[in-house]
Amino acid sequence: MPNTFSYVALFLWPLVVFFLYRRLPRDRALIASILGGYLLLPFGVGINLPVLPTFDKTLVPALAALIMTMLVPAPLERSLAPGAAAAGNRAGRTPFTRQRETLARRQGRTPDAGIDETTKTGQSRISNMLLVLLFVTPFISVMTNFQPVEIGPRVLPGLKLYDAFSFALTSLVSVLPFLLARRYLATPRAHRYLLIGLVLWGLFYTLPALYEIRMSPQLARKIYGFLAQQFAQAMREGGYRPVVFLQHGLWLAAYFAMAILAAAALWRTFRAENDRQSPRWLFALAWLLGTLILSKSLGALSEAIVLLPAALFFSSRGQVRAAAVVAAVILTYPALRHADVIPVNKFVAAAEAYSPSRARSLEFRLVNEDRLLQHAREKPIAGWGGWGRGRVYSEYGRDISVTDGIWIIIMSDSGWLGYIANFGLLTVPILLIAIRRRGSGLSPATAGLALVLTVNLIDMIPNATLTPVTWMIAGALTGWLPLQKTAKDDPPKEKRPPRVRQRPPARVAARVTA
Repeated sequence: MPNTFSYVALFLWPLVVFFLYRRLPRDRALIASILGGYLLLPFGVGINLPVLPTFDKTLVPALAALIMTMLVPAPLERSLAPGAAAAGNRAGRTPFTRQRETLARRQGRTPDAGIDETTKTGQSRISNMLLVLLFVTPFISVMTNFQPVEIGPRVLPGLKLYDAFSFALTSLVSVLPFLLARRYLATPRAHRYLLIGLVLWGLFYTLPALYEIRMSPQLARKIYGFLAQQFAQAMREGGYRPVVFLQHGLWLAAYFAMAILAAAALWRTFRAENDRQSPRWLFALAWLLGTLILSKSLGALSEAIVLLPAALFFSSRGQVRAAAVVAAVILTYPALRHADVIPVNKFVAAAEAYSPSRARSLEFRLVNEDRLLQHAREKPIAGWGGWGRGRVYSEYGRDISVTDGIWIIIMSDSGWLGYIANFGLLTVPILLIAIRRRGSGLSPATAGLALVLTVNLIDMIPNATLTPVTWMIAGALTGWLPLQKTAKDDPPKEKRPPRVRQRPPARVAARVTA
């Protein structure tokens, strides 16, 4: 059971967010609020309110960041006199900083107003349509699930309008980090801060992770009074898989995989600027990779290793194109799975060569996915609407389904409408960035952030690792698109006429000849 301190930590986190917004610019304060709340607050602790979403570690950091963004002025606006910010930025300017300043002057605004001013250009029309679809889908699901479902002695009640509002509010809470990041993390500078935050928090998290690898997952029990997962699930290959304060060791491994690719992107970014600090990010990458290996999570390790060469050696355009290929597969995954295009048998055979137990676990997941997908096809448009109606039961009413991947959970509860809304918001930014023409201002930080999101998308197929961090990264990439559209629509810069070399007068030429 959660102890008193777990609730104290949850309710005091808005105070931490307040101090972050008082001391840091809004972009860095937002990053620290979401990452810190996700990694430090206890999982499974919250207060269930009627209709309203659960007051837990998903809601508190995002809601506190939203309130502080509206109430607390940015430190830069309070402390610097007019002209001081511009003078400070002129020192140590990077090529990407100069590019941002040039873009700002062409748009008739100050260079330091880039983050807030991006909202004035209009957000992506596609993302707005997907957001509307996300909030409308629960009402469609409820309207198609009024009737109760009888399975042997078990009776699943029909849904009511009350449930539609509850599901819609839950969706709103989940995308709050997306909405905040779309507005305040839209620039390459903010993308770099986000990558730095992912790596620094990952390095900090390696310390408790290494402790639990050696001593077993005990930190959550000692500090918050309970462990979110069963202790037997942490035992792996004669050792332990760390959990720290997350809901499962798989979630921790997924975050480490994202931090590894973020470190690679930072190395590329600083190396492009001839910064002497670039080797430090390679060291961070090696340290995070070593910790992930010790964490005994084969799936996350394989995902990081597959994408790491692209992060280290591909160009920015190549990275985004590779990410777009994966994003396209993820967006159409249920259809590909139904058409047997995904070679799941080969994946099982590969796992069998590594470990028979891992192969049996993967095969068990695939069998359950097939069973759940068959049940989801009965209501393909808007799903079964939640409350266990999308799960599979035996003829005696016993629940025989196991849901691991977030994709099958969304397909079962919300159908294709919910799947397109959720995964569209996560994948469309990558696809739109990839189809932009060459020379659109794509920085190594933005391309690296797309790869970081890609490794999380891959992990969401076998696991339900859709977190506030995922939404924040997707929002940052979505907000980048309108900023670049404005830059493309600006009138071209006037070209200086070619310099014509004039011949000397004949009198001067005669003197030279003489």
